[in-house]
Amino acid sequence: MPVPPTKIRCVFPAPPQAAESDEHAPEEWTKHELLQTYLADRLKDSSEPLVVQFGSEQCILCPKATLDLDAAIKTHHFVWKHENVFTSSLAEELEVTALPALLVFRDPLNYAVYQKLRNSDVMEVVKEHCQPRLVLNEEF
Repeated sequence: MPVPPTKIRCVFPAPPQAAESDEHAPEEWTKHELLQTYLADRLKDSSEPLVVQFGSEQCILCPKATLDLDAAIKTHHFVWKHENVFTSSLAEELEVTALPALLVFRDPLNYAVYQKLRNSDVMEVVKEHCQPRLVLNEEF
């Protein structure tokens, strides 16, 4: 059973360009430097989602989440960033309270936050939000 997101916003199709006071205006936290850098790079590159891993050195389950993401990036398309939950203003804005946690960010109107990930939850989140890579293991 897939893990439920703790926070999600999905607007499809994208709303027309409107004033900031519009109901579809992005939330303030989406102006975070990490997300703006990703959006600027994405204009030049592809449409891979940004997966932000929130963790800490004290978190017992975070190393497994890191290993799962390391394995997933080999089989799925996404950009992976790590944020220390204790020093990240983004984690504070998203109210991250249970580790390990992931933010899957496509744009300011389409994102999902997952917290308290256990067992195979990280892989399930990646499979749900990210396109698989073409991996050729055999010679043809």
